[in-house]
Amino acid sequence: MRAGRTKTTSFSLDDATLSNLKALASRRHKGNVSALLAEIASREAKFAAAEEYFEKYGVPPLDDEAVERIEAEWRGEGRPKRSRRRAA
Repeated sequence: MRAGRTKTTSFSLDDATLSNLKALASRRHKGNVSALLAEIASREAKFAAAEEYFEKYGVPPLDDEAVERIEAEWRGEGRPKRSRRRAA
């Protein structure tokens, strides 16, 4: 984000949410919460566009089991890799 190309606004957040935003901003944007919020807004716009695409072309939503498998993989809890056998 460049100075002068932004608008100022305010949000009412609980302490835990604000603390989490600041921690994320610290790790991803050198503490710049505005940059983090801009990234989140951009990502959400892409997510909304993907939802519209899926709806338009009849792609069914993920069921709860599929969502859990994906989230487990993100957490590093995916299925263990099978060891390969050596060729004889």
